[in-house]
Amino acid sequence: MTEKILTHLQPERVWSIFEEITKIPRPSKKEQKIRQWIKEWAKQHKIPIVKEDDVGNLLLAADAHVGCEDFATIVLQAHMDMVCQKSPGVEIDFENDPLKIRIDGDKVRAIGTSLGADNGIGLAYCLAALSDHDLKRGPLEVLLTVDEETGLTGAFNIKKGFFTGKYLLNVDSEETGKITISSAGGGGTEIIFPISLEEQKGTSALSVKISGLLGGHSGVDIDKPRLNAIKVGIDSLQELEDKIRLVKLEGGSAHNAIPRDFEFEIVFAKTDETTVIKHIEQWRKNTLKVATKNEPTMKIELTKSKATRAFSKEQTMAILATLQEIKHGPIAFSKEIRGLVQTSSNLALVKTSEKEVSIFVSTRSSDNKELEEVREEIKKIGERHHAQVRFDKAYPGWKPEPDAAFVQMVKKAYESVIKKPVTLEAIHAGLECGLFATLDPEIQIASIGPNIANAHSPDEYVEIESVEILWNVIKEILARMNIV
Repeated sequence: MTEKILTHLQPERVWSIFEEITKIPRPSKKEQKIRQWIKEWAKQHKIPIVKEDDVGNLLLAADAHVGCEDFATIVLQAHMDMVCQKSPGVEIDFENDPLKIRIDGDKVRAIGTSLGADNGIGLAYCLAALSDHDLKRGPLEVLLTVDEETGLTGAFNIKKGFFTGKYLLNVDSEETGKITISSAGGGGTEIIFPISLEEQKGTSALSVKISGLLGGHSGVDIDKPRLNAIKVGIDSLQELEDKIRLVKLEGGSAHNAIPRDFEFEIVFAKTDETTVIKHIEQWRKNTLKVATKNEPTMKIELTKSKATRAFSKEQTMAILATLQEIKHGPIAFSKEIRGLVQTSSNLALVKTSEKEVSIFVSTRSSDNKELEEVREEIKKIGERHHAQVRFDKAYPGWKPEPDAAFVQMVKKAYESVIKKPVTLEAIHAGLECGLFATLDPEIQIASIGPNIANAHSPDEYVEIESVEILWNVIKEILARMNIV
């Protein structure tokens, strides 16, 4: 019998469901197992309505409890997928293995991997609300989407009428005491360099591996003093472009995670070996010294390699120039909301295959015009260096409506639970809410969540006390759906 780790925590129903969720593999774009588990859960709990659309989104719905038949329908919404990250040396198959979780004081963490509280806790709240027969609530719809983390595929493909409620509560935020009412839009840009390996004679080779950076969420953490492992690595090759050839580059793990790891391999003439290695050794020493405060666990390892085949000089120069020119970090800040990043760029991924090097950049902005301007600039960089450039479909930002009746009700309900004021905020992270808003001009939306830190990284945790606070807030919101 599998040991239960979390069931003694409160609220027991929410934690019990969340623990079950951590046992079900659910990488983005591979939600089949969690989707099947939810459908079986719904059958066990006699949920009367279960619908699935063409891309795998689920809608579970139940009628009002006795005495609440005149309440307005509320939609609770979460996403099924998680960002799968692991620490170096950790062995896990995210498509088949359960997560290993632990209680760490006042927090719940996973052991060596991301926890998936983003958005597993939101998913647990939704199912708990459906299955708790003691709640005071009216008609309830639970909307669970696929592939939020790597493309918003579920939200992009929901058809009008899949859910009917005019009031949607997204439970994918990550801080108590705040209600999110606006988020950034975003889109990805892929730059592709065709490559061919050429045999090199009279050369030496070196592999450089950068690991252990803090990383983090490319929206929430983009303005924090955290390094991008890809940018760190490329800096080491400044002034060496005419002496080295690239063999491979591998970095990053997800479009919405700041890269924590990067590895590259180079060859160079034996006559330049002393110069190249001395330069990189000095770079290593300087980088670790400067990074000590903000990146205390960063490692840089240099290993002699046996590679003899490498990219051409022209390909090497073009790829390095592109990676140097692409911006990473905040590009513009909001003029209306102090401290809010308006536009940013995350140099997220670099991958090498037999025939090409692929670079992926994720851009976010609450200004749709600025979003496209930055993506066009990235496209020009790629084309200037003779690469192919592809745009992902961008998703819209979510405009704030602070005076909406539903938002104000959520605020009052929240404040009645925690006995102090809560704030309405805009965030730079992307939420599915902007896409839901395009389905129905009358829909009103708010987003809340417990305290989750370091999402999209192995350092992710959820604060135990905040989960109970948020559950009490959700219950109070459900109980007030007769006054919106």
